[in-house]
Amino acid sequence: MKSCDCVGQTQWLHEELVKYQFISDILISLAYFCIPIEIIYFMRKSALLPYKWVLLMFGAFIVLCGATHFVNLWTFWKHSKTVDVVLTVAKISCAVVSCATAMMLLHIIPHLQINVRELFLKNHAGELDRLSVKAGEFFLNKSEKLDKEMGI
Repeated sequence: MKSCDCVGQTQWLHEELVKYQFISDILISLAYFCIPIEIIYFMRKSALLPYKWVLLMFGAFIVLCGATHFVNLWTFWKHSKTVDVVLTVAKISCAVVSCATAMMLLHIIPHLQINVRELFLKNHAGELDRLSVKAGEFFLNKSEKLDKEMGI
């Protein structure tokens, strides 16, 4: 195997990686800050939505994920103990909310599945009722026509 003396090449590679990390952190943080706004919009438009607190947990989780990327942008210009502390607090907060959200989902998903099944059954029961009424009307009309034709 050949050995490589890549000292000169690694500086260019490092600068390229840093540039792409910077751009990625900007885009990720922007997306993470937009998603909760969309969740809030959805919550306001969905008055009957159960478990609104689940969406609030998702919002907090997403904002904190965005905050870690946003604070990480700070390290590209000035890296100090303060930046390290802020980044650590952001990551710890994100970890706590992320774990709480994951645990909450373990609890809530079975309830959501039950709600989805109930809604499915209610919709199908309603559809069957409508079809039953239509069938009854159809047969009543046919029966009345036959009665008229037979003179009954």
